[in-house]
Amino acid sequence: MQYLDPRNPHPHQRPLVPAVGSLKGKTLGYLNNGWMSMAKIGSRIEGQLKARYGIAQVIFYDVPRSTAPPAGLLDRVARECQAAIVGMAN
Repeated sequence: MQYLDPRNPHPHQRPLVPAVGSLKGKTLGYLNNGWMSMAKIGSRIEGQLKARYGIAQVIFYDVPRSTAPPAGLLDRVARECQAAIVGMAN
């Protein structure tokens, strides 16, 4: 098992990826890791994100539970989306 620390390893330096800022007009990726809670949230979240934050589109991706994502998936998400919600550590 591999544990990844999502914190910036250099908190006094600028992050490698710039902050998203406003979500209005952006495409958001929703990576469902197969857990029931992610599926339930996913079925309800798209309308809320569009209405409340002006998200233009939500693209849903399925990631296998308890394994690494398929080759190329994260690159695809990065190409297609400006931000993402990722299910992890359920």
